[in-house]
Amino acid sequence: MAFPRRETALHLLFLHPDGARVALQTVTVTTPTYYGQHVLEAAPPGTRLLRRLHFRALGEAEGVLRAETVWQLHTDAPEGLDWQPLDALTGPGRDWAGAARLPATPRRAPWMHPDWQAGALAWLDAELGAQGRTRLGEPTVLKHWQISLLWQVETTGGRVYFKAVPDFFGREVQVTPRLAAELPGAAPPVLAADEERGFLLLREAGQTQEAPDLPALMRHLAWVQRRSLPLLPRLPLQDRSPGLLLARLDDLFSDACLRPGEEGGLTADEAAALRARRPELEAALKHLDASPLPLTLGHGDLHGGNVVVDGAGRFTVLDWSDACRIHPFLDANAAYLSAAPAGAVEEAHTAYLSAWTDLLPLENLRALHADALQVGELLRALGYVDGIQPHVEDPAEWHGAHLYHLRKLLEG
Repeated sequence: MAFPRRETALHLLFLHPDGARVALQTVTVTTPTYYGQHVLEAAPPGTRLLRRLHFRALGEAEGVLRAETVWQLHTDAPEGLDWQPLDALTGPGRDWAGAARLPATPRRAPWMHPDWQAGALAWLDAELGAQGRTRLGEPTVLKHWQISLLWQVETTGGRVYFKAVPDFFGREVQVTPRLAAELPGAAPPVLAADEERGFLLLREAGQTQEAPDLPALMRHLAWVQRRSLPLLPRLPLQDRSPGLLLARLDDLFSDACLRPGEEGGLTADEAAALRARRPELEAALKHLDASPLPLTLGHGDLHGGNVVVDGAGRFTVLDWSDACRIHPFLDANAAYLSAAPAGAVEEAHTAYLSAWTDLLPLENLRALHADALQVGELLRALGYVDGIQPHVEDPAEWHGAHLYHLRKLLEG
């Protein structure tokens, strides 16, 4: 398959220490920049990422996928940039500079402050040194956004990953080391963790795959879920049981959540159609709640980007920021793990359900799983509504993320 060529107008904005001048540079790049990756490669040496101020997809034309991104950066060498008064900016540049000057709120991610990186690098180097490793060069940014920071770090002992999460995702730093130690393949090996600062240092566990062995991956998921049962009392998990989802339906189906008539919200007809499905969804949740299957460890946002495979074909699950206690089937949607044909997804589901036939006949498991495939979208929607939107400084980035999953219920 031929993918369109990417072309992004990348605007790099620096705010002078005097607060009255800015430097604005524009370059055209052919690499992704939304998450902050590749931005520093296009910036002057010695600069640090602060915040993405703007992103706009401009669509595809003549085989080129165009976008516009604005990143605010910091430099310790202001004399090397071409500064101009704020009043000299016009149009969008003036708006971007205004956004850059807004004072930080308590919800701003720590890594979006100019002085944060020095402390993070000091921690990273100390932890590497304690294990006989030395960092080779500057980290490579993989993600730098409101809900996490992820660096790829080359060392004398091989590649590692440094991850930082905000306070509202602090459970990831508590859960990941315990899973890595007690359930191989449930989480990447942890070299160091700092719960107070939200830091994880992780050994490489493999690579993502567009077309993994889907039945094997689903069997691995069932294995992790069943083996997690003794750990549950010792893990700080959110309640995402069918009973909890049932209790949250009023919130999920409210106008404040569905936003009928608003830009990006559901249409009035979509909202009405979704609410008409409520009795069916309630019945599905009650079926799951009454089933003999135990509540298990839940991921809450299980998709193909959160699973890696090593050279021996072993799977490892990543990113436990939404760690929860759930009915296991709510996490078990193979369509989120691979863009495989419907037949391959169904085969993977059969492989998964076969791991539970000691508790119910396969026919009964299929019926429960069909219910879970529907109400699992409620679980994913709630991850945005409860887990992200109330906590980030700029909720506009996540304004309608939950609606993607609620709309999928209309395909039902």
